[in-house]
Amino acid sequence: MKNLFLTAWICATLSFGFGGSSGAAEFDGIELKMLAIGDTSVTRLAPIVDEFEELTGAKVQIDMFPYPGLIDKIVIEASANSPSYQLMWVDSPWVGVLGESGALEDLTDLVKRDAEEINLNDILPIQLQENTWQGRLLAFPASGMIWHQNYRKDLFENADEQAAFEQKYGYPLAPAKTWEEFIDIAEFFTRTAGETLGGEILEKDFYGNAQAYSRVAGAITHDFFPIFRSFGGDYWDADTGLCGINSDAGLAAADVMKRLVPFNPPDYLGLMWDIRTGYMERGEVAQSGYWSVRTVRLTNPNEAVLPTIGEAGYAPSPTGDGGPIETMTGALSFGINSKATDAEKEAAWAFIKWGTSRDIMRRFAEEGNGVSMFHRSILSDPKLQERYPYYKVLLETQDEPGDAKRRIFHPFYADVEEIFGVELNKYMAGETETAAEALTNACTKIDTRLRVFPEELRLRWINDVPASIFE
Repeated sequence: MKNLFLTAWICATLSFGFGGSSGAAEFDGIELKMLAIGDTSVTRLAPIVDEFEELTGAKVQIDMFPYPGLIDKIVIEASANSPSYQLMWVDSPWVGVLGESGALEDLTDLVKRDAEEINLNDILPIQLQENTWQGRLLAFPASGMIWHQNYRKDLFENADEQAAFEQKYGYPLAPAKTWEEFIDIAEFFTRTAGETLGGEILEKDFYGNAQAYSRVAGAITHDFFPIFRSFGGDYWDADTGLCGINSDAGLAAADVMKRLVPFNPPDYLGLMWDIRTGYMERGEVAQSGYWSVRTVRLTNPNEAVLPTIGEAGYAPSPTGDGGPIETMTGALSFGINSKATDAEKEAAWAFIKWGTSRDIMRRFAEEGNGVSMFHRSILSDPKLQERYPYYKVLLETQDEPGDAKRRIFHPFYADVEEIFGVELNKYMAGETETAAEALTNACTKIDTRLRVFPEELRLRWINDVPASIFE
C-alpha cells in the first residue's frame, strides 16, 4: 500500500512549490514543530532550543520518532493542507521522493541571500550536494556523514596481537584497505569466552565484526551499498534508468557480507544500526563499518563504554582492490515543509541557520558533544582533531573534488531500501540459494515499478544535477 501511495503521489505532484522570505528578524508568537528522530544532530540541539526562543521569540518543539516509518510520516505531513510540522528531519536519500513532489521548500534563494551569515564557503560542497534534487537545495546539513571503519585501536596496536596476526596471515595488522583484509581481521579477532585477547582472559565472546543484516527498514541495504560502491558498482543502468545492482559489483559485495557472517554476533540477522553500533560502543567487537554520525559517541564516556576500556581508531572504508575510490557520503539534515505559511518558513529558516551554524557546531565539539561535522574550519582545527581523531578522516575523504560521492538519491529509494533489505537478508539467512538469485529478484521488483514511467523521466531521476547555489 505504501509503495502504491508513493507512486501515485509522485505521478500527481510533479509540480514544485515555493515561496519567498520576509527577512524578519523577530518571530514572537510563532510556534514551530519539527518531525525528527533521536539522532545526534537532534539530541544535541533539543536541550538548548529555549536559547533560540530567547533570541527570536519563536518556540520550537522537537518530536522524535524511530527511523523506520519516519519517511511515511513526512509524506503524510507534506500532503496535508494544514500541516502540524513545519520543520522536517531529512535523511539525504529521501530528497528524491520529497523533491519530486514539492514537499520541501527550495532553500536556494535563502542560502544565497544569507551566504555570508551561514559561512557558506566553509561548508564541504558534497554535504550541500547531498541535499539537492535536480539542482535545488531542499534541506540543510545538520550532520555530515561518511561511511568509514571504526576499529579497536588499542588491540590493533597490541604487540602480541600484531605478532600473532602477521604470523598467521603474512602481513602486518593494520586497518583494512581491502575487503579481503577486512575479512582476515574479522576472522582473527573472533574469540570465545576463556580465550585471551590483548593479554586478558575474555569473560564473554568477542567478535571480529559487527554488521547490520536486518531486513527491517532495509538496514542490511545500508551496509551493502558502501561495499557495492567500493567494487565500482552503480545503482542504475545509465542507458535505461533501471536497476543496475545485479552486477559483478553486486555479487562481490554480497559475497563479502556472506563471508563475514561467521565473525558477527549470533543475532546478526536482527542487527539494525544502533544495535550493531552498540557492540563497538561497548568494546565487544574488533571493527565495524558505519556512518560517522554514530562515531561521535566513541569518544564520549557518557555514551560509550569503549573510551573507558580501550580506544577507537578510524580509517576510510576498504575498497575492492585497495585503491582509491570515492567515499560514500550522507547527510542528516533539516528541511522546511513547503505547506507552511510564509512567516513559519522564515522562522524555520532562522532556526535552521541557528541550529546548524558554525558557532553551535563548534560549541558542541568543545563541550565534548560533537556531531559529525561539515565545516572545514572545525574539521581542520588541530585541537579538535586531537580530541576527535575521526575529524581528520572526515576532512581528508571529502574536501577535494572527486574524493566523495553522494548516496543514492532516487524517488524510489524507499522501495530499493525495503526490497533489497528483504532479498539480501534472505540470502544471508540461507533462504535464497545464490547471491545472483537474490539480486535478480530485487532488481526485477524494482524495475516492475519503474517501467510504468517513461525512460526520459527515469534518466532524469538518476542525473545528479549540481546545486545551483554553486553557480
